[in-house]
Order: sequence, then structure tokens, then C-alpha cells
Amino acid sequence: MSEKFLIGETERHIMTVETNIVSKFITIEVDGRLVIHDWQPSPFAKKFQFDVGTSETHKVEVRVGPFSAAHVLVDGKPIQRVV
Repeated sequence: MSEKFLIGETERHIMTVETNIVSKFITIEVDGRLVIHDWQPSPFAKKFQFDVGTSETHKVEVRVGPFSAAHVLVDGKPIQRVV
């Protein structure tokens, strides 16, 4: 499953969260650059935190499990995925 999120107001970034239930890998990219590539062997959600942006920096938190959609917080506020 692949989901896209838009981060930032003036400095825009596209974050992609991809989960593979067969290989159990989670991949997170920002603007096409790999940020996270991690194995998720357990059925429980895993949390990742990182900063996005240079002139407009945002604290991003992604919670994702192998069977659920990603839940994303930017600066502590939830954001919706981009269709």
C-alpha cells in the first residue's frame, strides 16, 4: 500500500509512505529521497520521527503498521493523505 502526504505551506514537500504486507518492509520517502526503510515483523504499529524542510522545518511523526493506513502528524497536528 502506498500513501502520499503534502507537508509544508510555503516550502512544499511530498512524503510517500509505502508498506508491503508480504515482505513486511516500511519505506518512507520525502521528495523522492529515502528517509526510512525498515522491517516491521510484528503486527503492532511502529513510530518514526524526523524533520522535513530547510527554511520551513516541520517535525513529522509517522505511525504505521503492516495492516493499517499511516497516521501522520506534522508539528503535532494530524494531516490527511493526498489522493
